[in-house]
Amino acid sequence: MMANMMEKGITLKSNKTKKTEVSKMKGKVLVLIVAAIALLGAGVALAGISVTKHNLSSGGPGTIKASAGQQNDEICVYCHTPHFANTAGVAPLWNKATPSATYTMYGTTLAGTAPDAAPNGVTKACLSCHDGVSAINSIVNSAGAGGVVTGGTNVAFGTTTAGTAKTMPAGATNIGTNLADDHPVSITYTAGKASLVATTTALTGWEGATTVANLLRSSKVECSSCHDPHTSTNGLFLRKANTGSALCLGCHGK
Repeated sequence: MMANMMEKGITLKSNKTKKTEVSKMKGKVLVLIVAAIALLGAGVALAGISVTKHNLSSGGPGTIKASAGQQNDEICVYCHTPHFANTAGVAPLWNKATPSATYTMYGTTLAGTAPDAAPNGVTKACLSCHDGVSAINSIVNSAGAGGVVTGGTNVAFGTTTAGTAKTMPAGATNIGTNLADDHPVSITYTAGKASLVATTTALTGWEGATTVANLLRSSKVECSSCHDPHTSTNGLFLRKANTGSALCLGCHGK
């Protein structure tokens, strides 16, 4: 009888040990799954601009890009620099010349709001490549010890030789200098006009914005209100996929 009791005790202890080991194993598996998901998310976040057509280095996925070795194959250099940046207020640490083209603005809207006489800040940054006349390969501070040219200089870019401007070819990405046929930019956002919602309105699933206010620059609608130049999760660098006009309805409460 004593032997039977001892056998049962050993069996119970063995089962308890097995359950503990299984529980620990499940815990480790759960930790590994969570870690894998976190790393995957971090990988996507870190990928950012490198997997978009705004990666103008030779490793970029687009057709408009530099050749291998140009500007040390850097990605950010074609727009930004940590030193000697263009301080004309185009964009943070801007590394290109300020666009000098003359632009035709939208005109007065049906709600009676008129845009500024010329594009502002971040919109100018976009136009410095997308207006079809400004040089995509304009750089103020070249990579490494390449030198600083305050007004910007046209560097070698793909098959385009140094000193020659590489401009945006004809197509949908070439907006041109006539902005009268595009959504108004550099225009004050006035809630209540054109069915515009309050700036405190919450936004869900938008890139880099949780309220309408986050989309504005100095209370104005700019290119960056609809587009995030650093990620193309939604295609066309849109901050929100426009399925069912979701992008438009974020601001226009119709």
